Amino acid sequence: MRDFKPDVVCFQELFENDISFFEEALRMTCSFFPTMQWNPDVGNSESTSCPEGVGIFSSLPVSNVRKDFYYKSNANLPTFILGDETTLHRGLLRVTAKKENESYTIGVTHFTRTPDGSTSEKQREDLKNLLKLLADTPEIILCGDFNAPRGGEIFTNLSEVYRDNIPPYYTSSLDPKLHKLQNRKLLMVDGLFSTPGYKVTDAKLSEGVSDHVAVTACIDANPARSGTNGY
Repeated sequence: MRDFKPDVVCFQELFENDISFFEEALRMTCSFFPTMQWNPDVGNSESTSCPEGVGIFSSLPVSNVRKDFYYKSNANLPTFILGDETTLHRGLLRVTAKKENESYTIGVTHFTRTPDGSTSEKQREDLKNLLKLLADTPEIILCGDFNAPRGGEIFTNLSEVYRDNIPPYYTSSLDPKLHKLQNRKLLMVDGLFSTPGYKVTDAKLSEGVSDHVAVTACIDANPARSGTNGY
């Protein structure tokens, strides 16, 4: 990541306790949107929990930070129970970063999951609400773990609204060595989408970062130019 020298880095499943570490390592400032409490030992009153959510790290000036839920459980910040999608919120974090007099609106989300890559009614409802949130942002770079495979219903619906910038020769965004599924069922579930006001080039996937691969690309707000490092 340091070799790529990005201006912006987007995280999913980011623990609040780890923000200072990444800010120092990346020399960036984080905008954080917690969506649940992570507790590895739910039910043990002596165990500790930590807010987890999505984050956008940037070395550029950032403004217009927006945090919106498209699904919210009954709890203020619920404690997640593995396998129960109703025990966490789902949210969209948006910021505007500025470089060389150009503005870049960047959004990140960690979308609703199904255990086998199929499409659920909850995913359909959450996608409808997510697209409603996005409707008031005419130009955006949208990235994240969408927990829905490319070629399936959810990913296809997103691709009909936004440009899918990950080259088609990539067939999986799950790291073959670090993901728990390993080689059993690897799917392209992460996305780098954009509206026509942005030019995205050199999108690449890199292994060895996490259980999902890293997505890197160069993004420019003026199609006549190129060379702004992005996600």
